[in-house]
Amino acid sequence: MVVDTLIKNAKIVSPETVTEGHIAIEKGKVVGIITDASFPDADEIIDAEWKFVIPGVIDPHIHYGVYHSCEEEIQDLQCAAYGGTTTTCSYVGLGATAEKGSYEGVFETWRDVWEKNAVLDTIFHGGMCSEKNIEDVVTNAERYGITSFKFLMTCKGEEAKIIGGDTCDDGFLYAGFKSIARLGDQGLAMCHAENIEVIGRILPAVKEAGGQDLAAWALARPGWVETLDVIRAVSIARVTRCPLYFVHIHYPESLKIISQAKIEGLNVVAETCPQYMILNSSSDIAGPLGKICPPLRDKESNDALWEAVNDGTIEFVGSDHCSTTSDMAPDLWAAPPGSPGAETLLPVMLSEGVNKGRITMQKLVEILCENNAKIFHIYPKKGVIQPGSDADIVIVDLEKKATISASTQHYTLSDYTPYEGLEIQGWPILTMLRGHVIVKDGEMSGNPGIGRYIPRTLS
Repeated sequence: MVVDTLIKNAKIVSPETVTEGHIAIEKGKVVGIITDASFPDADEIIDAEWKFVIPGVIDPHIHYGVYHSCEEEIQDLQCAAYGGTTTTCSYVGLGATAEKGSYEGVFETWRDVWEKNAVLDTIFHGGMCSEKNIEDVVTNAERYGITSFKFLMTCKGEEAKIIGGDTCDDGFLYAGFKSIARLGDQGLAMCHAENIEVIGRILPAVKEAGGQDLAAWALARPGWVETLDVIRAVSIARVTRCPLYFVHIHYPESLKIISQAKIEGLNVVAETCPQYMILNSSSDIAGPLGKICPPLRDKESNDALWEAVNDGTIEFVGSDHCSTTSDMAPDLWAAPPGSPGAETLLPVMLSEGVNKGRITMQKLVEILCENNAKIFHIYPKKGVIQPGSDADIVIVDLEKKATISASTQHYTLSDYTPYEGLEIQGWPILTMLRGHVIVKDGEMSGNPGIGRYIPRTLS
């Protein structure tokens, strides 16, 4: 037997174990895991030299088309491949930008632009931004393969005008959750939890005080307003029986509510991001460049998030990548929120998590690969190295050291990184998508157009 590719001498990581062996790949799929010396011949042999080999990272939280064109952003997202990501879960303004909230006609454009320009695979998250979005949940799932839908709980008042959606009050949440619940366990309501009504009462005075640093931004949007909206969303999920996914959870009190919901048996899960785990309002970042929503918090919150990852309260970690530039607005209060992070998701988690003893390699694969594939229903196609799965594979060098700097990052639509100067130990040295090596030793070999949109099904 001769296969297309053999990755030999690999420490193959799953959430349960690390297996020493060899991976046989044929026609873009894993066809065998060999744990003895009798591995097959191959047209190409890659020696992993007994380094850790993990499934391609699935980033559950990517924004594109926000401040730049979709085509530009998709081309720029090849940066994520350098960091070991092979599949993104992308928000593309679905719902808010479509005529009257319908995806008809615009979805095809988004899919085709992706498949023309991308070196990564992707799913799309839908936006729950209008009454039309609520009405079309089943249609969008059946026709376009979109089964996860995001609610911006901040979409009220002036924010609603900026976002371009309907007011996301409790009635809107209730109707939206009920609609998504029609999809059963395949459906997912995703919530950005921050109570904008309270923020609207706090922010003007903080802004008037003239602060321009991260502490001022954190004061204007305190952590407890996240908890307030977590309570609201959990309460509505309880009565509608709608699966609920919180994005970028960052505040310890919110974790307590989510943990209790899990104990009660509710289908409620949480994601966080590396920036909330290692950066905080005391970090050496200029205010406008650290302006994200929700804000960076404090050291106690950093520690609580690592604990929540290990005890299972937080099951997913994503980048919340959104391309902004330092010249968009030098003033904290006028600057657009968001920061780049797709390229550094895995390296930061390897260095700050695995190499510092905060998590194991198995836990890393759980929160960056397997859990993300399962929650978005692309498992076992993605998120695992086993016969039948896509050969999305990353070889990791836990000893490789580097310093993160905007000057060495591979994105072009942002000119900074919030991790500037951070010394990293642990880096992906090879990234493979469906059996094709797309990055090796820091060099891109994947061709734009190799990436595919992955529709999800209700089966």
